[in-house]
Amino acid sequence: MHNLSEKIKALPPKPGVYQFLDQDGRIIYIGKAKNLRARVRQYFGRNDSRPQIPFLLKDARDLNYTLVNNELESLYLENTLIKQYHPKYNIDLKDDKNYAFIKIDYSTQIPTIGYARKIESPLGPKRPEKTSRYFGPYSAAYKIRQTLNLARRIFSYCSADKVGSRPCFYYHMHRCPGVCVGKISPQDYRTHLEKIIKFLQGDTAGAAKDIRREMLKAAKAKKFEAAARLRDQLRALELLNERQNVILPKPLNWDAVALATAGAYACINLFKIRQGKMFDKENFIYRLPESGTDAAEPLETFLENYYLEASDAPRAILIPQTASNASAVQSLIKTKFGRGAELLSPKKGQGAKLLRLGTANAEEYLKNWLADKAGSQDKISQALSQMQTALGLPKIPRRIECYDISNIQGTNPVGSMAVFIDGLPKKSEYRKFKIRKSAPGGGPDDFAMMKEMLRRRMERGGKKPETTDRWPLPDLIVIDGGKGQLSAALSVLKAAGRALPIIGLAKQLEEIFLPGAKSPLILAHNQPGLQLLQRLRDEAHRFGITFHRQLRGKAAVKSALDEIPGIGPKTKKLLKAKFGTVSQIKQAPDEDLEQTVGPKLARLLREQL
Repeated sequence: MHNLSEKIKALPPKPGVYQFLDQDGRIIYIGKAKNLRARVRQYFGRNDSRPQIPFLLKDARDLNYTLVNNELESLYLENTLIKQYHPKYNIDLKDDKNYAFIKIDYSTQIPTIGYARKIESPLGPKRPEKTSRYFGPYSAAYKIRQTLNLARRIFSYCSADKVGSRPCFYYHMHRCPGVCVGKISPQDYRTHLEKIIKFLQGDTAGAAKDIRREMLKAAKAKKFEAAARLRDQLRALELLNERQNVILPKPLNWDAVALATAGAYACINLFKIRQGKMFDKENFIYRLPESGTDAAEPLETFLENYYLEASDAPRAILIPQTASNASAVQSLIKTKFGRGAELLSPKKGQGAKLLRLGTANAEEYLKNWLADKAGSQDKISQALSQMQTALGLPKIPRRIECYDISNIQGTNPVGSMAVFIDGLPKKSEYRKFKIRKSAPGGGPDDFAMMKEMLRRRMERGGKKPETTDRWPLPDLIVIDGGKGQLSAALSVLKAAGRALPIIGLAKQLEEIFLPGAKSPLILAHNQPGLQLLQRLRDEAHRFGITFHRQLRGKAAVKSALDEIPGIGPKTKKLLKAKFGTVSQIKQAPDEDLEQTVGPKLARLLREQL
């Protein structure tokens, strides 16, 4: 604590981002400040009444900080570091969803429309020639599917990424305009996409205007088939417009952010109003660090996180109370979108009515969510209790780790560790292992691989005080496999001096092998305890096989391209980023290859592959 006190005294009165570290050097909290010295000192004064502060200070042993130029830079840096390190006291106050985005990728010959979990690069009003456009964020992937299905029914778009001789699947369903087989040119298709873009931005009036103009132009040129298709698009869009609820008498663009709390949870309800109509509604659940936390915290956290990720912002954001970070949010929006946005707290009029409606929605959503959570928690508690009894465990297994090996005939072998805490996946604590030692003769040796993985994991268990990245020891270890894999794992635990509960779960008959037991334990397939173990085992397998495929794909590209003189690491990386596999490089059009690596290397690739 002496080291911490000295660092606090030396803090400069400048904007920056600070990190509290625990005794093992792990980051447990990340924060930002206009004035680092004043902000950090608040934690040790008597004016900070936030209930989580005593717990944070109890664990804090050291402090790091980074200076920035202004408050906006600190907001970006804080957000980046929290995503990278997942600090203990930051992740308590977070929403329950991973944001998802609709993505239009312009890097291919035919732009593709899909979804992504994160934006590859920050958006800004003066960004260079872009290869992708993002729309969102959406609270769940299913909402993206619904939106894109609607867009495909109204406008149609292609699922292929290049022009070929065979049409894509949706062309046969009249849901693709035919760019994949040359019915329209890629340039005309990009113009067509502009209507979909306006639709995704909530500008249905602008999209309808474009369609009407194109329809009249096609009719005038006596392209009656194209005019009829555009007429159908216009009718579908007008029908959608009629179904949207008119919220405001004027075509205003607002976001209304309402809040409700209940015990240790808060719910943010977001109404997106575009052109006076209800364009979308989202709900976000936040877990408060302690019951009674100031309601301003989840509101301010939401404003920062959401508009850091958002692909657009309205002219006005309605909030139920003033936010201390309002200027930072306004500066963020100004920087990203090149225009301002007001943060208003209306007490009367249409804005106040909209916030009251949002609060009612937030209260209802939170009530239903808590009821569902209670029911789900009862099932998980039942499964963990049954597991304790059936396996003879000394206590309820709160932290369970499952290990799996993935390889094909010993090539690119990897190990995976999936972690469930209190019966739920803890994906931030999943780990993957690239197996270092190969078996004699190069063949697969699952037992040796399992031993290597378990040994490396046990080394992270924290015997050495100088270790700064120790992982908590589990209450139960699950090995994907039978007696052989279990014996291999037991030998590692014995050598490491770890007396941890461990079982093997065989896939074929779902037999559970216990140390020292002659016969496997068989649980009924409808038993919650077995079902929880199966979910854990399937997660470890999914996580491991994904990593294995990544390594296998890299090896395939590397092995083929390494044999070609003149193809260095940078060129290989460029080819992989642009085309992916060797097969896709072979199939790539000559002009695409020449644009990527130049005419000389393109000819070399054609000759050698």
